[in-house]
Amino acid sequence: MRIVRHGCSKMAETVLVPLLVLLFSSSAVCKLDKNADTHGTLQLISENQFAEPGHKFWIGLRFTLEKGWHIYWLNPGDSGEPPKVNWELPAGFRAGELQWPAPHRLEHPPLTDFGYEDEVLLLAQVNPAAGLATGGGNTVLAADVEWVVCREVCIASHKRVTLPLAIERGAPKVDPNWRVLFERTRAQLPKPAPLNWKSTVLTEEKDFVLSIETGASEANATFFPLEELQIEDAAPQRASSTRRGVRLTLEKSDQLLKPIKNLKGVIVLGNNRAYLIDAPVFHNKRGTSS
Repeated sequence: MRIVRHGCSKMAETVLVPLLVLLFSSSAVCKLDKNADTHGTLQLISENQFAEPGHKFWIGLRFTLEKGWHIYWLNPGDSGEPPKVNWELPAGFRAGELQWPAPHRLEHPPLTDFGYEDEVLLLAQVNPAAGLATGGGNTVLAADVEWVVCREVCIASHKRVTLPLAIERGAPKVDPNWRVLFERTRAQLPKPAPLNWKSTVLTEEKDFVLSIETGASEANATFFPLEELQIEDAAPQRASSTRRGVRLTLEKSDQLLKPIKNLKGVIVLGNNRAYLIDAPVFHNKRGTSS
């Protein structure tokens, strides 16, 4: 059950703490901290050492967090808020949507959040226009970022980060400082499920039963829903291997008020293989609603 969001509003200098938070949440205090690098740091970095007109390249928001602190995935789970970014790019540059690595389950009984600890890079692909002039010195890419970092308390942070970058023509040169981080992060991005996979959901009275056929028996699986208030985030996910895949029993959220047609999310299989799935929901005769 989603009890309360313990994310902070950037507009609030102080936040009243609801009784439910005090009773149930491990993150019982929420505040705005004007020191954006408290409990971690944020950098804007580029995979390439310069931008080449007409050629896309990757940039990223690199969060490095103190031990025990975490930030949130796009669906934060039982509490929190995902990072939000407002790009401030030079004329002729366009940024794509943020790309989110597969998250982790962060257990803080009785709540479970979806997010990241230690270090995470949120990627975006930038497209410089083909007609950009070169040789004029560095241009500056910038991002206005808001995020919530939590441990026993939650802190809403805000920072404007900048990235000076030259515009040049020629073969892209990868920055050796960030090569491994960008490669590792791309490997952690959920991939579209292969076309030969079959994903379906059977809805029962209290559960969704998600079946995924990958073509081989799968020993472990964890599901992260893209939409909130569909499953009980903190409930155990009961996985059982099948001959051609895996079956996962997911407890329905007690705040799910109407049937759903599809269950969308990220499935993480053994060895951290992450895939996007969009599974149609079918109704068990014994189940009265989804």
